[in-house]
Amino acid sequence: MSVIKIYVNTFKGFEEIGKEELPEYEGKFIVWFDLFNPTEEEINFIREKIGFSMPPKEILGDIEISSKYIEGSNFLEITLSFVLLQKNEIAVEPVVFYIKEKYFVTVRYRDIPSIMLFKNRVNFHKEFYQFPESLFAEILGIEVDRLGDRLEVLGNKIKDIWRQMFVEQSEEMIRDLAFYDELNITIRESINEKLRVISKALKSSLINAHTKKDLRVIYDDLTTLLDYTSFYMEKIDSIQNSLLGLITIRQNEAVKVFTVLATIFLPATLIASIFGMNFKYMPELDWKYGYPYSLFLMVFTTAVLLFWVRRKGWL
Repeated sequence: MSVIKIYVNTFKGFEEIGKEELPEYEGKFIVWFDLFNPTEEEINFIREKIGFSMPPKEILGDIEISSKYIEGSNFLEITLSFVLLQKNEIAVEPVVFYIKEKYFVTVRYRDIPSIMLFKNRVNFHKEFYQFPESLFAEILGIEVDRLGDRLEVLGNKIKDIWRQMFVEQSEEMIRDLAFYDELNITIRESINEKLRVISKALKSSLINAHTKKDLRVIYDDLTTLLDYTSFYMEKIDSIQNSLLGLITIRQNEAVKVFTVLATIFLPATLIASIFGMNFKYMPELDWKYGYPYSLFLMVFTTAVLLFWVRRKGWL
């Protein structure tokens, strides 16, 4: 389902308008075209209106900065990835931002919480913006806050596993650690991408000084979060090694018990095998006390070995 919504940023926040109302607001207020899973017709409408050319969807996930940040004589085109969590699944969704004069365009193919939060916040506080790049900085700031919240939750989860693994070890813990490791790496990649984009944007003459100040604060926050991802990466690696070590020790203990038990009963098994042979000339076959003697021998050797093993501390 494709949706194109047009908002104008007035002193009441964002007001949704129709295409026929555009001439009334253009040039006076910021006009935001929010495209959700756009059709070719909707993209053509934006291109004819403000000259926006939608990049091919297959290159939206490229990691090259030349694909993420494009600056023209009077426009900026920025592609950023947003980290989404849905039922223990990690997704990275690209969003295209286009900034030109008083126009602001967002193109997305899934619901992006940061954009929805931004829209609701502006409407609640009735905020008014003079520059479209300020909208981009605000959305980016909200996404950075969300990344910080996710890292805080991630840190708590890692601490819980660290404490719990000394009580019990399970395969579920290893699966959880693998998930948290993937989440941490995904967040780290997203942070690196945003740092590269912001470093380019700070050099642009198309971004006003006030927005650049906000972007520098966001840049510092991202740098701090990047340090956390490095710490969590090392912590997860340490926990995985410790957990695997504890599981190995536990398995070795079980193997040791079975090995010791097999060793204890080996002499008894040997004695039973010897006296269980049915050769014709075996003196013990006709001995009156042969059977109790063999039983006594088996019990005695087992008891001696068991005493020796316990004294060694193997059981």
